[in-house]
Amino acid sequence: MKVTICIGSACHLKGSREIVQKMQELVAKNGVADKVDLNGAFCSGNCVNGVCVTVDGTLFSLQPENTEAFFEKEILGRL
Repeated sequence: MKVTICIGSACHLKGSREIVQKMQELVAKNGVADKVDLNGAFCSGNCVNGVCVTVDGTLFSLQPENTEAFFEKEILGRL
């Protein structure tokens, strides 16, 4: 599964660094590093709503405070 987190300037200001760190922790904690490929990218084109995260091409908008719930639903839920 490919997960891409936008690290462009707008998303950076909205907390992308925190989301990247939390995602790395959750991948390690849940033992899914062999199934989840975390990537960074610049501008996913949806800067208005929150930090842009794509999971296998599907675009989502996240805030740092909902990262764990997102991980459980959209990542663990798809594995």
